[in-house]
Amino acid sequence: MLERTIIVQIKESIKHFPVTIVSGPRQVGKSTLLYHEMVKEGYTYISLDDRQNRMNAINDPVSFLDNLSYPVIIDECQRAKELFIEIEAIVNKIRLEKGSNAANGMFILSGSSSKALLENAKETMAGRCNILKMNPLSIREILQLKERPFDIDKKISPNRSNDYSLNNNQLLEYILIGGMPQFYDDSNTPRNQYFSSYIETYINVDLPEVLGVKNEKQFNDFLTLIASNTGQELIYDTIAKQTGVKSPTIKQWISALEKTGIIWLARPYNEQSIVKQVTKRPKIYFFDTGLASYLCGINDVATLDISFLKGRFIETLIANEIRKSYTNFGLNQPINYYRDNNQKEIDLVILKDGKLMLIECKSGQNYNIKDVSSFSAMDDTKYRKGTNAIICTTNKYYSIGNNEIVLPISSI
Repeated sequence: MLERTIIVQIKESIKHFPVTIVSGPRQVGKSTLLYHEMVKEGYTYISLDDRQNRMNAINDPVSFLDNLSYPVIIDECQRAKELFIEIEAIVNKIRLEKGSNAANGMFILSGSSSKALLENAKETMAGRCNILKMNPLSIREILQLKERPFDIDKKISPNRSNDYSLNNNQLLEYILIGGMPQFYDDSNTPRNQYFSSYIETYINVDLPEVLGVKNEKQFNDFLTLIASNTGQELIYDTIAKQTGVKSPTIKQWISALEKTGIIWLARPYNEQSIVKQVTKRPKIYFFDTGLASYLCGINDVATLDISFLKGRFIETLIANEIRKSYTNFGLNQPINYYRDNNQKEIDLVILKDGKLMLIECKSGQNYNIKDVSSFSAMDDTKYRKGTNAIICTTNKYYSIGNNEIVLPISSI
């Protein structure tokens, strides 16, 4: 089993919170990580995937919890929402009788990023729980290299770039396989069969918790269209026309994809001192490039290399790697993008620690200062200006301006 960066945050969380929730899309390795890493820390493990456990938890949650050995991991806990209010009662009782820290570390709850898990937790356990989001494997996790929250630094970034290198084919292979642990635990896993089963389970198990899909073919067509638009602005009316589904339904489906971890949205950056009118549309990023490429019917490097989707998937991989570098450290770091009425666009805008970083994601290798002319849209920012970058398929670091550098993907 590959070492996962987020385990450090889980072990830290149990010191300070009665309930630690590990959420994320299905099959990203939540159950495996918790079972192998936290059982040896003294935790009992129980899964509500087991029908008998699930029925006991639903029908008599008080007795179910009374019969557990603490501390405990309850996996797939979103399948018995009746547990949440009883867990709250247990935590409150122990805190009242023994002190505010006495219940810390009692519960680790895990499950898919679903409405049932996150909304029930927020409603019943505000102030008592810490929610950590787990993602597919990052490239650094796959290679078992040290991770750190992403930053652009003229000294540190070039040094990190030397940790590994990717040629074009290797990069495209990462895109096609994606970050699901199954492919790295068993390199012979049939890719198409795996993702076909994933989609089938997702539609029949995860989605019913969020919405009812009456026309499965329409939803599949919608899912494929969203995958092909990864890294693009989200225009509801356009998607509605292309799928034959009404715009309000498309909005519901997009919300469902976000809640269940299939996509994430980069919101538009708006700093009023710079410009009064910016686009209000978010950008869509598919959470896993392997699943996205499968949905788009791209199954080999040669096809992807000449596809119009290559640039979109490379941008998605870069954005995902940056996002993982934050969530793996328990950081809810906003990642935005910028586009104004003059069509000036910046792929990623990150405001962190009062410093503004601007990033372009590219699929080429050779760039100059003209390629970041859109960065001038932020000249009047009220925030401290950080170093800006083009992150691309180059294998070497180089400077293109006083405050602009070109970095390989390995710098993330």
